[in-house]
Amino acid sequence: MSEQKLKVIAYSDYICPFCYIGYHRIEQLKKEYDLDVEWKPFEIHPETPKGGALTEELPFPKGYLETAFANVKRLADEDDLKLKFSDKLPNSRLALYISEFARKKGKFEEFHKFVMDAYWLEGKDIGDKSLLLNLAESVGLDEDEISSYLDTNEPFEVVQQSLKEVKKYGINGVPAFIVENRLIYGAQPYTVFKKVINDIMAQKSISN
Repeated sequence: MSEQKLKVIAYSDYICPFCYIGYHRIEQLKKEYDLDVEWKPFEIHPETPKGGALTEELPFPKGYLETAFANVKRLADEDDLKLKFSDKLPNSRLALYISEFARKKGKFEEFHKFVMDAYWLEGKDIGDKSLLLNLAESVGLDEDEISSYLDTNEPFEVVQQSLKEVKKYGINGVPAFIVENRLIYGAQPYTVFKKVINDIMAQKSISN
């Protein structure tokens, strides 16, 4: 593993398949490089009903979902990931909110992984509050404290602040990774991530 710690800010949403693949690739890269990764929320479909929406009813052009799923499967196959494509698109807001509570309690990484896996590997409805609370409890979070947190404006403000930040970079979709001062947009191949990381490390070595 490299001796230089690099800061990575990653913007993602739980319901974004490319975000899950990007997450998996970052986790693999952490085994090779010393990365300080901070995940930030980006709600890609705030218009989704609270109870979710059937994918067949989503207002996408004909053939869009089939093409998108084929692209996702191709990328997932590269990493030997067996994703489950749900017939329902959950509203991700509550998951994003509770993840911010988990961050305050030092449990973000565990909760983040559990929510990602629950949706993309197990096909569960991560818009369901009881499921999210069970996941939160499994990492040691208190249900009453979560409820109190959700009654405040803090989670909304945190997610909105993250959205403002990402717009400063001209980013309008996720996943997006800011490695030091370099932008990697989308679930890029490992070669792209590695080239950016190695270039930054080389520049740091010269400057030192």
